[in-house]
Amino acid sequence: MRTIRCALAVLATAVVVSGARFAAAQEEGPAAAPAEATAATPAISEQAKRHFNAGVALLQDPEGEKVEEAYRQFRTAYDISGSPKILGNMGFCAMRLERDGEAIDAYSRYLREVPDIDADERAQIVRDLQTLTVGVARISLEVNVPGATILDERVPVRGARVTNAYGPVNGKIELGVRPGHHVFTAKIAGREDAPWEIEAYAGAKEQHSFVLKAPPEAPPPRAITTTDDRPSSTGPIVVTAAGGAMLVAAGITGIVALNKTSDIAERCKNDVCPRSFDLEGERSSARTFVGVTDLLLVLGTVTVLGGLYWGYRVSKASSEPKAAPAPVKASFLGDWRLAL
Repeated sequence: MRTIRCALAVLATAVVVSGARFAAAQEEGPAAAPAEATAATPAISEQAKRHFNAGVALLQDPEGEKVEEAYRQFRTAYDISGSPKILGNMGFCAMRLERDGEAIDAYSRYLREVPDIDADERAQIVRDLQTLTVGVARISLEVNVPGATILDERVPVRGARVTNAYGPVNGKIELGVRPGHHVFTAKIAGREDAPWEIEAYAGAKEQHSFVLKAPPEAPPPRAITTTDDRPSSTGPIVVTAAGGAMLVAAGITGIVALNKTSDIAERCKNDVCPRSFDLEGERSSARTFVGVTDLLLVLGTVTVLGGLYWGYRVSKASSEPKAAPAPVKASFLGDWRLAL
């Protein structure tokens, strides 16, 4: 690790010095630097040097290395300047982030295009490059929608997941990833995510095509059916009818009781009855019909009156307008405007 940190410091110094030399050469004129040197070493602008120095500072952060942020700074510096000396830093960060395919490309070009690499640094990079090349798993991915992002999550046996994002992808993308269990997910706004899980082995070559589908259409709104919540008048009608039936039955039993009483009076004139006439039996039957009649009269009358009163209440409730429900008073914490 000490060797790598020393190499980073050497790279930072080399880039800054080369930028200063290039600026001095511009002030002296074209004769200050040979044409071959200018063609071999691209000019490094102040903007590129700022991004490069920011990347070095992120790697040397006292709170811990910020490798992902440093990698983005080095990439920006390289895109601006095109200097191959930045490729060493990019390869180091890509390797730490498990973007092994990018680390292999950056390290290979760094060794090929930069001749004045420190011997110890070159040896370390060669060893890392050999390890990466042997263990990398090559993944070829295709997405049917241009501009999508590929999210790669490696799920280790122990420890936190390692996540990398690639894209935007237009068509196909070739990735070199660390062996292990990977979950690739293609994402783009307005489409459903498309996941793909794979167990990637060292030296393996895999391919997959993502089909990003449009989200399902929302179902049409259901028709709102209104129900009449007015009280029904069926109950009062049934109760009143039952009371009326009791009164009718009371009338019938009353007539029977009167007939029996008249029959007794006719056959037993002056309280003298024929021997074959059962006076006590007839009187008992008449009393029974009278009792039933009285009971039916009372029950029928009460039932009819109850049904009529119920019907009156139903008709009154139907004619009155229904009051709107009272608004629910918001609590002190529920009124969000109080927080403003």
